[in-house]
Amino acid sequence: AFLGPRAVRCQQNFLSRYLWDEERMLERHQGLLAEAVGEEDGMHTVDSTEIPKKGKESVGVARQYCGNLGKRENCQSGVFVGYTSRKGYGLVDRRLYVPKIWFEEQYAERRRKCGIPSELQFQTKIEIALELLEKQMQRGLLAGRWIGSDSFFGSDAAFRDTIARWGKLYLAEIRSNIQVWPLAGEQQGSPEKALAVSEIARSERTPWQRVVLAEGSKGPLVAEVSIQRVRESREGQPGQELWLIIRRLEGGKLKYYLSNAPQDMEAEELKRALLMRWPIEQCFEDGKKYLGMDHYEHRSWNGWHRHMLYVFLAMLFLLRLRLKFKKKLQL
Repeated sequence: AFLGPRAVRCQQNFLSRYLWDEERMLERHQGLLAEAVGEEDGMHTVDSTEIPKKGKESVGVARQYCGNLGKRENCQSGVFVGYTSRKGYGLVDRRLYVPKIWFEEQYAERRRKCGIPSELQFQTKIEIALELLEKQMQRGLLAGRWIGSDSFFGSDAAFRDTIARWGKLYLAEIRSNIQVWPLAGEQQGSPEKALAVSEIARSERTPWQRVVLAEGSKGPLVAEVSIQRVRESREGQPGQELWLIIRRLEGGKLKYYLSNAPQDMEAEELKRALLMRWPIEQCFEDGKKYLGMDHYEHRSWNGWHRHMLYVFLAMLFLLRLRLKFKKKLQL
């Protein structure tokens, strides 16, 4: 349909305009991923990634924070759902984040040219993430008891509350200024105010344990970890009991997580959950380095989503090759 002597940008036109059912294709991909790595105690993960863009006509492009560059820059941003189990990992779904300015009247012609659905309304990244995750829960192709997120999503209490209402366990990375009450202090009289998790990490009373989290391809993955029960601070008032997990990386950098896992959960399972959160970031790195995730010339809504679907399929192909030759990720 797009070839011939007058053909221009055939591949771009095919991906943007041809009538094929990418939703059915995506569901088939998810089913194959489930066959390859699905486990009852797997983890769905959510994260966003940005792709720098020079022009202003690509769908959803705007000056916004770009994680790749570590600053505000002209870029597109997508929200992604991944999946991790002991057997491996992959990307599951995606949605382009469309900044609020794109819904103003002066962008009407640009929305039309990019093929943005007329019914689409502005959603925050957190709203998009919850919608994509709920879609996975309803579809039920990929089993899992955990949901993991980075600190952008995990620091939002409403986001974590929604996951808990679904009956799922979360391992949510949080910002260093999130405040909690250490439960160990309740027996000796609670502190007058909640403490930032960064203060707890610096306290001499915080216990640390050097542990082997997993056996990696270059040897054991060793980390210093502190795990303790805390009471969450909600607008200065005591909230529910949660697990606070602090991980000290090489070089001294700290990462903080909250989890609603039950009090009697084994520490080993919490440590395994730590390992299940990072593979979505590995997917972004591999996708951009090897699979052209950020190399495209599509300006349209359809083109962006279909391009990402092809990246998912390429990842699935490589995952199945790795499993065939027994090179499994140990979690």
